[in-house]
Amino acid sequence: MSQLRCAIYARYSTDKQSPLSIEDQVRKCREFAARNGWEVLDTLVYTDEAMSGATDDRSGLQKLLAAATARAHSLDVILVDDTSRLSRKLADSLRIFEQLRFAGVRLIFVSQGIDTDSEQAEVLMATHGIVDSLYIRELAKKTHRGVEGRALQGFHTGGRCFGYRSTPIEDPTRTDSYGRPQILGVKLEVHPEQAAIVRRIFADYAAGDSLKTIAKRLNAEGIATPAPYRGQSHPSWAPSAISVMLHNDRYCGTVVWNRTQKVRDPGTGRRVQRVRPRTEWTVVDAPHLRIVSDEVWSAVKNRLTAVVGEFSNGEGKGLCSRSYSAQYLFSGFLKCGVCGSNIVLISGRGGVGWAKYGCPMNQNRGMCANSVVVRRDRLEAELIFGFKREVIREDLAAFAIAEFKRQLQARLDDTKTHLAEKRAKREKLKSEIANLAHVIADGHKSAALLEELHRREAELEGISEELLATDARGQEARFLEIERFVKNRLQEIGALLAADVPRAKAELSKHCREIVLTPEGSTFRITGDWNLLGGRSDGAGGQNRTGYARLFRAALYH
Repeated sequence: MSQLRCAIYARYSTDKQSPLSIEDQVRKCREFAARNGWEVLDTLVYTDEAMSGATDDRSGLQKLLAAATARAHSLDVILVDDTSRLSRKLADSLRIFEQLRFAGVRLIFVSQGIDTDSEQAEVLMATHGIVDSLYIRELAKKTHRGVEGRALQGFHTGGRCFGYRSTPIEDPTRTDSYGRPQILGVKLEVHPEQAAIVRRIFADYAAGDSLKTIAKRLNAEGIATPAPYRGQSHPSWAPSAISVMLHNDRYCGTVVWNRTQKVRDPGTGRRVQRVRPRTEWTVVDAPHLRIVSDEVWSAVKNRLTAVVGEFSNGEGKGLCSRSYSAQYLFSGFLKCGVCGSNIVLISGRGGVGWAKYGCPMNQNRGMCANSVVVRRDRLEAELIFGFKREVIREDLAAFAIAEFKRQLQARLDDTKTHLAEKRAKREKLKSEIANLAHVIADGHKSAALLEELHRREAELEGISEELLATDARGQEARFLEIERFVKNRLQEIGALLAADVPRAKAELSKHCREIVLTPEGSTFRITGDWNLLGGRSDGAGGQNRTGYARLFRAALYH
């Protein structure tokens, strides 16, 4: 018999296992080949380190299979220590078995004595494959249970998190096999220098900076980055990393565990992340981990929601997602008045003054009659002038407030019957409270009497506040509050036009959904809705500032 040429495959699962496991597996396979007088080709020794056997998406395994199934392959036998090293998924093991058998390559599992040249090989592989599959499923359940216990005890269950340092917690009463204190778990502590960067990122985003702008600024300043990905030679800040940070509840002092799970795609073998039902989440308050204040956290969340709502591509609603970080103030807001498409720069991109806006359906497809183009700088100047002339005016705000007062007073006049009932109810509650107080004062104390007294007092307080809000003094107080709010808004809107583009664009999106350009001869007629107070409303709120927003809309141009 001629000397057989052998390849070797070895693998270990996680970075917590010893890398020496690879050397031990290769050594066992070499010893087996030597006993049989076979030659191990050093160029055909393939390994996968810290890779799960639940998938075949492993670089070492794929290279091995490519070498074995090549038309002019140079190997006869593949040696593997045991079936679990090749795969812990029965379907993958049997598929690989069929591939190699078709290619004429033997597969031998050294420790178990399974040789695919044997008639019983398929049965033995199936048996061991079932055991390997059951093992990994049970291991996953036990691991999940153990990690859940650590989370409930307040220990950190993940990897490194920017803004914190990991501190091992030792048990002084117990030692490991080396005589050192046993590690109970790991807890996080706020890292002062990194926490300052986290606060800066949140503040910049809340102020209107885009993810790209923040990432570029941090990289330009040489700010230390979070832990780089494996194999990344030049770590740097990425918009995606900043987005993940902005969604991390830990920064506001809340730890959420078991929010997601990884499920393997049977088609590709890759693991994809899916959100678990909220009933399965474990939420733990961790005020000692707070880095970002409630005010800034809420501002960031509101802006993230606005980005999803306003800058989306779903069903043709909202602004194009790319426009949110566009370098020009009105990009993404402009719509064609003929076909409804986004008006975009159709020529001179990157030019200082000669870039021109136009309808892409006309320019690129000839499917729209709107052939008018306009220079970007001239359009921006006209729009800003129009805003100041037609929208950012105190007399317009005063008119809107007066109209609001008139409508509110009309509604109050229609509720006189309701108010009379409330006043009668208030007098009755006062009488009942007085009677209960006399009974308690006479020494008849009981939990039930106290509970009834507290309930009536709370109801009385609610009715009194409602009646106060409807009397003349309460109405005037609200009117003054609204008037101050509107004037402050006008000042903010005026200032945003002079701000840098990303922040101005973020603020502009709160007040304006779209600006429609309709051709009239050789120029455009510009129209659009302006929401002075900011925020969207369907009119359902009614009793808050957002609910009043529709009363303060005005056309950009008449």
